[in-house]
Amino acid sequence: MTPTGPSQSLPRVLGPFDATMVVVGSVIGSGIFLKPAGLARDLPTFGLIAAVWIVVGLVTLCGCLALAELAAMLPQAGGPYVYIREAYGRLPAFLWAWTEFWVVRTGSIGALAVATAIYLDQVVELDRLGQEAVAVGLVLALTIVNFVSTRWTAHVQNLTSVVKVGFLALIVVAPLAMGRADPNLVRPLLPATFETSLWSGLAAALVCVLWAYDGWINIGPVVEEIRNPQRNVPRALTYGICLVMFVYLAANVSYHLVMPHAQIAAGSAPAAEMFSALFGPQGARWVALGVMVSTFGAVNSNMLTGPRIYFAVARDGLLPRAMHAVHDRYETPHNAILLQCAWTIVLIVAVFHYDLAWPTAAQVAPLDAFDALTNYVIFGGYTFYALAVSAVFVLRRTRPDLPRPYRAWGYPVVPAIFLAAFVAFLASMAWSSPTASAWGLVLISAGVPFYRWMRSRSPAARSAA
Repeated sequence: MTPTGPSQSLPRVLGPFDATMVVVGSVIGSGIFLKPAGLARDLPTFGLIAAVWIVVGLVTLCGCLALAELAAMLPQAGGPYVYIREAYGRLPAFLWAWTEFWVVRTGSIGALAVATAIYLDQVVELDRLGQEAVAVGLVLALTIVNFVSTRWTAHVQNLTSVVKVGFLALIVVAPLAMGRADPNLVRPLLPATFETSLWSGLAAALVCVLWAYDGWINIGPVVEEIRNPQRNVPRALTYGICLVMFVYLAANVSYHLVMPHAQIAAGSAPAAEMFSALFGPQGARWVALGVMVSTFGAVNSNMLTGPRIYFAVARDGLLPRAMHAVHDRYETPHNAILLQCAWTIVLIVAVFHYDLAWPTAAQVAPLDAFDALTNYVIFGGYTFYALAVSAVFVLRRTRPDLPRPYRAWGYPVVPAIFLAAFVAFLASMAWSSPTASAWGLVLISAGVPFYRWMRSRSPAARSAA
């Protein structure tokens, strides 16, 4: 069957479990398997490490509670795009979507696909061309799944999320079941003195863990397809983040019960090192498979989220009308899905062949190049996160008439805690990486001429502005 013309809505096909797994699957990627080594280098005792995981988790939960009010109040595709638009106008909202498409969303999909290929290489040996083919193949395969059925996409998300939580549960249970957990390894919980260097390490650790919790905002763009969003979205965000907090903390406890603090700090992949200690050389391959499933699921959640953003922007007349067409048979935003796929593959191929164009970059691994690419817009991207959450304050004042089936618990203190933490984080990032932050803002600003051009061409965008 042929696709239809533009449509104004997407069908509600996702249930409460699907919504929760979008949150869990979007947040849990490779961070919990890799970041603990950096934390052990930054902080001298396990008590401080555990405190950082708990504090950042609670700050994230504060942002989730505010997002839940906005999503229940404005259950439309696009999520943060809609909240920023209603609170601050179309230009800031468009610039968020612009940044998401060119680098943040597509770059994240590409980086996660490359990470999946790299971990597969630890199970089945692949050369550089093979890794590139696997990464591109993953994107193409998941594009087909997303194109054909949102329900199929949800099934993939649910399965991978359950597997990754199950694998983390194995990390937690295995040392206890095998009698290899040593409580003496987590002592002392706190350092005897708090020296000046400790505070800088604490700041670095907070930033490190913040990355591991990233992805919770992904539920916003798909809220139009969630049944009974007024009830299911707040629950999905709350349950999802609480589950992630628990498994993150429990996994860290497990690492430190098996290996001395110094060993974790000296390594790079504590999960692989722990499984090698418990199960021998084969254990590292099991971890590679677990991480591969985790990053694969994160690819899928980002591929589900991105097209709904472009769909919402096109519905406002700020992208070509074809981007908010819904396939008459599959009921998916097919054109937006295909556009995202095409640009993601361009980024993957460009990164893999970066050293051919720039011989001085021959030692740069594809995943490192992706990280460098996305680092340029992290500052701006997190600024939009803060804008989305702060919209709860603005809309309480400017749109008190809007129905609010769910009100953020602890308002105004709870969302204010999130914003204070993010302002501090953004200030730290701007101070430590001024060049990258400036270039990120340049890339974001490049969307302004395109926005004005689209407004001049679109009567709908002009009348709504």
